[in-house]
Parts: sequence; C-alpha cells; structure tokens
Amino acid sequence: MNLMAIPIEAYSVVVQRERIQPLLDSEKISIPNATSIADDDLWRCCFMSLDDAKQFVRSLELLGLNTSVGPDSDVVLVNEIDCSIDPYCEWLLTARWEKSVIAWLAGTEPHCVVAREGWDPRVGSGVTIGDMDRLKLVRIDGNVEVYRDKDSGEEFYTGRTSNAAHDLYEAATRIICEHPRTVGEAPVTGSDAQQVICAIAMLDEVLVRVSNHWGAYWFHGKGHLALGNTTAAHDSFQRAYELEKNVEVIIRELAGTCLELGNFERAVELAEEAVALHPDNYELLGNLALAHLLSGDVQAAQKTIQAAMKIDSSDRINPHLQELINDVLAGKRPRPRSMRELQCPPQPKRFWQFWKK
Repeated sequence: MNLMAIPIEAYSVVVQRERIQPLLDSEKISIPNATSIADDDLWRCCFMSLDDAKQFVRSLELLGLNTSVGPDSDVVLVNEIDCSIDPYCEWLLTARWEKSVIAWLAGTEPHCVVAREGWDPRVGSGVTIGDMDRLKLVRIDGNVEVYRDKDSGEEFYTGRTSNAAHDLYEAATRIICEHPRTVGEAPVTGSDAQQVICAIAMLDEVLVRVSNHWGAYWFHGKGHLALGNTTAAHDSFQRAYELEKNVEVIIRELAGTCLELGNFERAVELAEEAVALHPDNYELLGNLALAHLLSGDVQAAQKTIQAAMKIDSSDRINPHLQELINDVLAGKRPRPRSMRELQCPPQPKRFWQFWKK
C-alpha cells in the first residue's frame, strides 16, 4: 500500500502513475520543465502559469488521456492557492501542511512526502498571487515575466514554459497603449522606451506564431512609432493593411507614416480610402486636407477642410489647419513641404489626427 504523498506547487498537473507510465516509458511525453516527481501512485509536473499548465494538459489529452471527465479522469489540475481540483475526481485528496499543500491517492494514509531536494513544508513553494488590476508588466527576463505592484512597488515573478500568444499580445498592447505618440511628436525615452522595446519583442514572438494577425502588426507599428522609428512603423502598418484593407485605424496610421516619410501621393490615396469608409468623419477629412496640402494641391486642401469644418467647427486641430491653408492660398506663408516644416517652431501645432486610446 502506498504510504506517500506529493507536494502541490503553484498549478500542478497530477496524473495517476499507472496511466501515464506507458507514455513516459515510450518517451511520447515531452516534459516541459524539471518539476516532475512521482510516488508509487501519482505523478505531477508544476507550472507558475495557469496557461502553461492548461497547455500541458491539452498535450496529454492529445496522447489519449482523459483530462476532462470525472470522477475518474486520468489527469487533474490542482491549484495550490485554493486547493481546487479540475475536473472533479474521487481518487485524489489534498491537505495543507505547514505552509505547503500535499496530495495523495484516496484510500491510503501517507506517512512521508516524495519531493524535490530542499523542499520544506515550513517554507512552502513561495507562490503568491497579486491583484492583477494593480500589477504592471515591466519586463520579461527569458521566460520570466516581472510585474510591479503600482501601489507598493513590490515585484511579482511568473515563470513560463512558453508564453501563450494571446497573453503576449495582451501584455504588449497594454504597454503600447500607455505610450501613444503621433507623427511630429518627440519619441519616448528612458524606461518608457525600454518598456516599448519589450512590447515590440513580445509582438515579434506573437507574429512568429500567428503570422496573419493584423492587430499584432498594427500595434507593432504603434510601438515603433512611439520610438520614432517611422520606417519600421510604416512597414508594420503596411503589413496590417495588406491583411485587412477595410479597417480605418490601419489606413489612418499608414497614411500618417507616409506623410512623415514624404510619400505625399500615397498619403492622399490612403486618406481618401479612410474618408470613403467614414465620409462624415471630420478628423479623417482634416487628414485628407493636410495630405492634399503637402502634396501641393492647395485648392483641394481648402475644399476638404471646409467640408470638415461644416461637420464640426469645434475640433481643436482643424481650425488651425484651415487657417494655415488659407494663409498659403493668400500668399501669407509658403506651402509647407514636409511634416517637419509644418510643425517647426516657434508655434508647433499638431495637424494629423491619429487613433486615440
């Protein structure tokens, strides 16, 4: 009779030993980390990330193990924090011991614990759960995600076997949304720039796995735009546009990078596409007017900005643009021939309206 138990640490995938042993012997299972241990009746592998644990469970399911139907499933997922077992089963029991959680086969009375060297029930696994609403991802060190509590400054660490694409995407987009930048504005610097670089690296990994994700390309472009990498931003927006040609925010950002790169004719084409999608959008009409101005068609610029002002004259950007266009037509100032010239001192103004958070 088995007299042993095993520790439950973080998210532990537990399998009845007799049901997994043939797969282990035939080396059909790719064990993703060094946490696996076994007693006579149970085998387990631990994960700090719930997504990683679920991914491993799915891999066992593909090998023919029952991972979803109780009360006699082959595989269960046990959460150290609340001792929950999923799916419900009747062959596994758990209990807290000092600062740890242990599990054993139902019908036995364990007298010892099979654990990794150095395991101490008085110390436990050290796993803590932070309030995700207060946590901010600050960096990724290899497969370890580092979060900081916004209130206390305390850091939390989550080790991953492999980052799920959707998790990387969500983390990256949160960072990039915190650092919006439009053409003509100063790039982010310092620690903010490092965060954006980290976010771009996450999106690189997402795009390796999901190469047709236009949203990932769009945020990739926004990240490069925040860093002032206009050419890289343009290339990312262009790829998003190739994947999805009827999303206004893609067209708007791509046109903006075309303006900054001096490709005014292409910017006009794209701005017209955006207006065609939303003809009554005064911001898009203002963008088209600016593209016409920089391309040299001042008459078209005036006609377009007048249409924008009829829709909404209270916008804070279009009135400045209308004044500029009128001054050019009246000969009061030369036509600007670049975004840099347009926004140069002494009174720099923003004229291109981008997507807003």
